[in-house]
Amino acid sequence: MSSGKTSFGIGLVIGILIAVIFLYYFAPRYSTIKSGEDIIKQDKWSGDSWELEDGQWKKMMNFSRDWEKIDNVLMDVLHLPREDEVRSEALTLLRQKDPILSDLSDQDLLERIKLVYSKEILVNMYLTAIFAS
Repeated sequence: MSSGKTSFGIGLVIGILIAVIFLYYFAPRYSTIKSGEDIIKQDKWSGDSWELEDGQWKKMMNFSRDWEKIDNVLMDVLHLPREDEVRSEALTLLRQKDPILSDLSDQDLLERIKLVYSKEILVNMYLTAIFAS
């Protein structure tokens, strides 16, 4: 009887260790990712997401919106050109100007232009507001 209890105890301990190792390495529930400047925690089991704001996790709401329609309306309202030929020519000239840009895709290059340009505009607006007051 004693060897049966010993075998059961050893099996129980090994089973718990295997379960802990599996849950720790192969089935983690939460993952934390950095998206731009934001830190997002995702629950893999339920699909919920939280964003870190002011040191606290706040649940993100998912909205299903047709962003393409919204973008088109904004392009019309802001009177922005949609000529893809002009844009591709400008990107080609930009790549010819500096060879470091030649191995970037159009999408990556446009994204970097957007980030650098918006960052500079925001910094300049902030510094102008500080010196104006």
